[in-house]
Amino acid sequence: MSEIDHEIIQLFKQHIHPLSSKLTEMLNEHFSHQTERRGCGYTQATRVLAEYINTARLPQDFSDLKLFNQFETKALKTLLEQSQFSISDWHNLDQNHAAHTLPDSTPEELKLEIQQQIKLQQKLREISSYAKLEESKLLCELIADIILPRSSMQTGLVELKALEEKPKVGSCPMAENFFLKIAHGRMLRQGEINIFVDDQQQPILLEKLNMGDNHSCISLKPVLMNGVCLPAGSLFSVNYDRTLIQEKSPNQKFKGYIMPYSAINGFWFLRLTTLAVSPENRERAFTTHYQQQVDNGLFSPGTTQLQQLHDIALMQIQG
Repeated sequence: MSEIDHEIIQLFKQHIHPLSSKLTEMLNEHFSHQTERRGCGYTQATRVLAEYINTARLPQDFSDLKLFNQFETKALKTLLEQSQFSISDWHNLDQNHAAHTLPDSTPEELKLEIQQQIKLQQKLREISSYAKLEESKLLCELIADIILPRSSMQTGLVELKALEEKPKVGSCPMAENFFLKIAHGRMLRQGEINIFVDDQQQPILLEKLNMGDNHSCISLKPVLMNGVCLPAGSLFSVNYDRTLIQEKSPNQKFKGYIMPYSAINGFWFLRLTTLAVSPENRERAFTTHYQQQVDNGLFSPGTTQLQQLHDIALMQIQG
């Protein structure tokens, strides 16, 4: 475990509130997370964030604040419980006019506590701009979106429907194996790829079949799920019955189909893949996870770009 805290840990301590002990241990790369099954602490931290991201942001539920170490929710609870405040959700409180204009009868102490919460959320909106490391920016943005959820209208992103329960698809550190091969046009004989497209027929996700775990797919563009913007290079599990999808067309080059993302029952975010980070920063970001990929002879884990997968997807649509 590093003697110096990971940049993300430092930023939250300094500007917002310390992160939970679980996330702190993971991001500081405690050896217990650097195993063959887990990959590394950074990868594990994205799996922990996935537990939050896969559930809807509920206005009266404070479990999102468990991301932080012993976060005090008393003032927020009071705010939601008392009807004179006309506030029904603690998320995005800093943009809620009613929170800035509390009735004169509000006790001074409560006013001060609410002002603190507003300031904290305002700072959280800026947190990723303080991060120097690419991988820190990614996680800061995910954490900020969990507390400050956004809509597809605000972001212009496609919103994926989340599955209600976790499917039986693994997210082991070697899940990148076949995606790396596909990026270089290398397909197993029995392999298939399905491309999920948006309303403009642009590829947003690529799914692999008959190559390792079925029904795992990778995002080729940022997408929105439960108010959280997930970067390109996110790993998902997907659930649907291909035989029931009418509006599908066969790929131009490889076996598989092009299908609208909107025809899919739902997605489940698993973790970030190493492809979510630029090649030059992967070794630093994913430490032992990246090293495992190298040691196990995965196809060019240090140079492959996500753009190559995007190009493969476009090739299926345009020929």
